[in-house]
Amino acid sequence: MLAGSHGCDQDTGMRTCSRMRFEQEPVATVALRYQAWEVVVGDLAPDRDPSSLDLCRAHVDGLTPPRGWSVRDERGARVP
Repeated sequence: MLAGSHGCDQDTGMRTCSRMRFEQEPVATVALRYQAWEVVVGDLAPDRDPSSLDLCRAHVDGLTPPRGWSVRDERGARVP
């Protein structure tokens, strides 16, 4: 695996945007729900999850779902 391609800076261990060669601080965690055809944007997860993407503000704001998919923004939502 290439350094920087996994959402973590090799030297510092700090999390960065999952987009390759983009070292901005992530602000949200994005997951794909294939059966529901949904891209779910949530608050930044406490720990990195290899099945999701941590994205910076620029990439979250520019997020475009695949054709036929929807985006559900759950940032700020609290589970009772």
